[in-house]
Amino acid sequence: MSESRPLISVVIPTRDRPDLLRRTLNLLAPGVQELPASDYEVVVSDDARPLSAARALATAYPWVRFCEGPAKGPAANRNAGARAALGRWLVFTDDDTEPCASWLSEFARAMRPGIDVYEGRTTCNGGFGSPLFHAPVNETGGRLWSCNFMVRAERFSSVGGFDEAFPYPHMEDQDLRVRLDEAGAKRVFVPGAVMNHPPRRQPGGARLGAYRESEVRFHVKHDGRPEPRRAFLARIVRYRLGVMRDTPKSVDTVAALWSLARELAYVVRRVDGWERAAMQSLRGRKP
Repeated sequence: MSESRPLISVVIPTRDRPDLLRRTLNLLAPGVQELPASDYEVVVSDDARPLSAARALATAYPWVRFCEGPAKGPAANRNAGARAALGRWLVFTDDDTEPCASWLSEFARAMRPGIDVYEGRTTCNGGFGSPLFHAPVNETGGRLWSCNFMVRAERFSSVGGFDEAFPYPHMEDQDLRVRLDEAGAKRVFVPGAVMNHPPRRQPGGARLGAYRESEVRFHVKHDGRPEPRRAFLARIVRYRLGVMRDTPKSVDTVAALWSLARELAYVVRRVDGWERAAMQSLRGRKP
């Protein structure tokens, strides 16, 4: 790394997944990425207590800068990494992804005046053989998943970064996308900046239900009111049944139906409170 400010800072939030993180870092190593090592840095923000990634990996990856995350959720952890970053551009990914060798060089080649945001192509090469597995996919643009995009550091700071009131790894990136669009940031899709996201087993039904609180907050924040209850629940059912339809039928299908029932039950019991809290916290202000 040169002493001058790097062109790109790769920001990776992590918590208690050093084995997965190791795979990602191996693919970001100088000499593995086509972009010259002097043009980028890698910053890992670790939310674990004690710092699991820093303890396990710092010696093996001396070119990575590890910082302590605030342990307040993924949005706050990404912001902590961004504050520690030195690059003129911030590139965000997760600790379980597989960047192609040209990932960073494709982003660098795509830079042009007037463009503040670049979203890469996110694939899932392993496919989905079960409705109990998931991964973000963005083959044609328009998603701005937090695992694969680049934003000008000044622009990211000017909109306040990720909204740390999103408590789960869900919707905080789409909220950022909307705020960047509202701020006039120009965004383009970079199909050559490929990030593979292997499928991961999704959480249980209750945990999936908890994630839906982020959707309630998103709708209240950007629409001024909650999504109609019937439409909200119907959308959850349509999505889950669509996944079951598009994956091979097996005992996992039955498990996915049970998970859906638990997810819906969790949401129904708590959605009133979520809506009240979101309306109260966002009343009179627009972050």
